[in-house]
Amino acid sequence: MTTGFFGDAAPLTYAPDATGLAYRHYDPDEVVMGKRLEDHLRFAVAYWHSFAWPGGDPFGGQTFDRPWFPDTMEGARLKAEAAFEMFDLLGVPFFCFHDADIRPEGASFAESRKNFEEIIGIFERKMATSKTKLLWGTANLFSHRRFMSGAATNPDPDVFAWSAATVKNCMDATHRLGGQNYVLWGGREGYETLLNSDLKAEMDHMARFLSMVVDYKHKIGFKGTILIEPKP
Repeated sequence: MTTGFFGDAAPLTYAPDATGLAYRHYDPDEVVMGKRLEDHLRFAVAYWHSFAWPGGDPFGGQTFDRPWFPDTMEGARLKAEAAFEMFDLLGVPFFCFHDADIRPEGASFAESRKNFEEIIGIFERKMATSKTKLLWGTANLFSHRRFMSGAATNPDPDVFAWSAATVKNCMDATHRLGGQNYVLWGGREGYETLLNSDLKAEMDHMARFLSMVVDYKHKIGFKGTILIEPKP
């Protein structure tokens, strides 16, 4: 079998006695307590770690040189091709993503949204012929400098509005792709010190933001779970 990005790699299978690349301990079809292991262990490939991370650490910068790293739509399309090829080789049941992992930042919100929706369209076409489904989608409301003072808790109403619109787009995409869940991760929410914060106002803003998310979930008929991941 010849593939585009991974040479002659063949799809991984359960082969306990294999000496090469294989699943030697994990058999997705093994039944445990009346349920297949694949249904117990819903493994997902995280788009940001596997395709967007540049291989840096606290003491150095980029060490990976991927052919899709140019922050362009051409790179984003190439990344999507590589991703679904890898999903199929691994035979994983799920993947997950942030919006910023899959598309380049545009010069405006509208351009970023256009870029995002094009890649979601590619995902939709790829998923039609792949066993890999979407476990969850989420919005990156932390890595861009606009979020230095938070997203839902940001004192700037423009940033709050940008954040809310970004979550809406990501919820729409997750719903469109049949995602199992939607995740909210407030990586930079809150305050740095009590000396520069109105904690009550921040909590009120956060509560309003979460209420909007729940209301929109019901409006679009999204059946998945909304997960709130705590800050580290």
